[in-house]
Amino acid sequence: MKKLLLIGDSIRMNYDHYVAQALEGQVKVCWPDENACFAAYTYYAIGDWEHKQRFGEDVDVIHWNVGLHDVIRFHYDDIMTPPEIYGYYLGRIIHRLKDVYPHAQQVFALSTPGRDEKYVLPWIVRKNKDIDKINEVALGVMAEHNIPVNDLASVVRRYEPDDIYADATHYNYTGATILAKAVLDAVCPLLGVTPDLSKIHPETETRTEQMKQ
Repeated sequence: MKKLLLIGDSIRMNYDHYVAQALEGQVKVCWPDENACFAAYTYYAIGDWEHKQRFGEDVDVIHWNVGLHDVIRFHYDDIMTPPEIYGYYLGRIIHRLKDVYPHAQQVFALSTPGRDEKYVLPWIVRKNKDIDKINEVALGVMAEHNIPVNDLASVVRRYEPDDIYADATHYNYTGATILAKAVLDAVCPLLGVTPDLSKIHPETETRTEQMKQ
């Protein structure tokens, strides 16, 4: 059975289980038990995740994203990770993933926009202008390394915000399944499978409490 590894922040936690539902019986879908947070932490944690959860060297495809924690601003200070440092860590993550999963095809997902007007707490905000900036950086890094990009940012922008968002950052069932289908569109040709979208169904328990801002 093919194996798909999903790595990412709380947006990945929005859609991972729906991807797994659609690929049930065809692909083993796995992911870290925690939020991947910001780029430096993702780079640091890849080995720990493998050591603890044993995804295995036989991973076929890795779909990953990181960025929304990197653009967090505290008390209107500058973003957590300057763009040049963000790009530096993306390159290191690429090499780290190749080292741990030497046979895997990587796919990088752009960070999704938020709702600027919904960030009402002054000690933590995100701005779409910052997300756009790091996405531009990511496009350059991925082009340099010949890694395909899944433009989830454009996917989200096709819809009215009130229809897909659960809060300033995360998605309701409609939004999460839209993202899941976009992920499936990106990875299924690489895995040689056809997803069964009829298997996607709402979870009985919300995962919102697992998602860290």
